[in-house]
Amino acid sequence: MRKYSNLNKVLQVVIIVSIVAQFSCARKQQSEMITEENYLKVDSLMWVQYEQEMEEIYEYYANHPEKRDSLRAVQGQIDAIYSKKNIEAAFKYASVPSGLQRLFMVRLNLSKDTILSVLKTLPDSMQTSPYGKSLLYHIESEQISEGSKYYDFQAVDTEGRDFSLSSLEGKNILLLYGGLDCMGADGREYLNKIYSETSRDNFEIVVYCPNSDLESLQQVRITYPCNFLLVSDFLQDHTPIKILYGAQATPTCFFINQQGIVAMKTVGLHQEGVNQLLKEQ
Repeated sequence: MRKYSNLNKVLQVVIIVSIVAQFSCARKQQSEMITEENYLKVDSLMWVQYEQEMEEIYEYYANHPEKRDSLRAVQGQIDAIYSKKNIEAAFKYASVPSGLQRLFMVRLNLSKDTILSVLKTLPDSMQTSPYGKSLLYHIESEQISEGSKYYDFQAVDTEGRDFSLSSLEGKNILLLYGGLDCMGADGREYLNKIYSETSRDNFEIVVYCPNSDLESLQQVRITYPCNFLLVSDFLQDHTPIKILYGAQATPTCFFINQQGIVAMKTVGLHQEGVNQLLKEQ
């Protein structure tokens, strides 16, 4: 009897272990399910880890400024690693809203064939969603690059008046996609300075602001006082301006010459390049 009793105990242990294993497997599968909730968890954890690693670099630099060049190289490596993770997460979770939005955000780092191959695997509801349509628009259009003819666009200014970029044809135009906040006080002072030192007869500054309504567009001028043009079509990520001009980071800057050709396209405000182009005109 003791022999069978021991056997029963062994069987009970085996059953319990099997149940625990199945439960653990189910929990793991659930945690890996392609859901909006899981994507947000993955995304949040990824950027917390990124910030932690960057903070360690900043702290080390504070104590070892002589290591600046080496730390920049390390920072570049970390940026590359997390950029890759960001893209991988966008691929994996493209079938949920935030994942597809992330795919749109990283579109400029991917080939159009790659993006299209991902889109084709998604449910129709995702392909026809706003971000699905905007990704397809990106794929089917040719983005502005240096040497391209400018794309015209329609928007409104802070007074609610209609604006079209073609209304400035024949002038040099510094067009910025957003970024008045990102460029800092130095960048804003530079823009105000060159605007005041040049003539409206042959030079304009236009900042497209990715705002959602006229009131928030007007607030930009209050927050960052300036006299140059602030415009928006209030379409935010889905504006043709962002898609056709191939802009994601703010500011992305375009110097359009008097012939309507994009003479310079840069991520960030490159003051020396703008100064040189103004001298040449």
